[in-house]
This record gives sequence, structure tokens and C-alpha cells, in this order.
Amino acid sequence: MTSGYAGQDLRGRSFKGQDLRSLDFSYADLRGANFRDADCRGANFS
Repeated sequence: MTSGYAGQDLRGRSFKGQDLRSLDFSYADLRGANFRDADCRGANFS
């Protein structure tokens, strides 16, 4: 898995329309984050 945002505080952050393929979001705080129209194929949200 490539690098990403593992363990980071991403509350309220907008990822709208971004290419997030194969990024690592494990243990990240995603409350209120906007992923609308973002390409999240293969991303790790565990």
C-alpha cells in the first residue's frame, strides 16, 4: 500500500473530486470529511 493519511486528523477536510486510489486512511479521523466524486478505488479505510 502506498503512503497516505494513516492516523491523521482529517475532520471536515474536503477530498472532492481527487484521485485517492490506493492511499492509506487506516485509523484516520474522517468525521465530516467530503469524498464526493473522489476516486477511492483500492484505498484502505480500515
